[in-house]
Amino acid sequence: MPDTDSLNWDPKEEEPPPPPLKEWDPTTFHPPHTRSGPDQHDPPAPPVPGGSGNGRRTSVNTPSMELFAGNMDRLAEPVKQAYQTLVDLQRVNPGAFYDAYALRQSACGANGDTGLQNTYLKILHDLGQGLTDISAGMRQLSAKYKTTEEEAKMTAEDLNKAMQSAQSDFTKLGTGG
Repeated sequence: MPDTDSLNWDPKEEEPPPPPLKEWDPTTFHPPHTRSGPDQHDPPAPPVPGGSGNGRRTSVNTPSMELFAGNMDRLAEPVKQAYQTLVDLQRVNPGAFYDAYALRQSACGANGDTGLQNTYLKILHDLGQGLTDISAGMRQLSAKYKTTEEEAKMTAEDLNKAMQSAQSDFTKLGTGG
């Protein structure tokens, strides 16, 4: 004959009481790992020529201009890669309920022409184009002023003309347009 105490066993009676509630501390929050986290690849810093002015007039150095142009190209490359990565992402298709429509609206916009994704695409495009235009302008100047005598004839207006297209790219960058 079975023991009547074992038949009337209630597991709720033996559970320990819940621990006391603690006040939330934001310093203890550890976000979960995400598979889509950012790539931790930092592009190597481009070389920068040294030099000393020693109190002399500003001078132009064609090899330094070429190096600077190459550095701008190296900086533009990760921006172009980020742009392409964002272009290749799937559009947000969250579902057919109010919050999903609101999420889709903020991420993609009404017709895919506004929203976060398109704004980032415009910013990355303008940044990449601006860096490329700086490089092209520097190469244009270094090709025009090859000798020290030619470099001495360079004016601020020449530099301004060479950088004009980059200036317009960076002006658009702030507006997202």
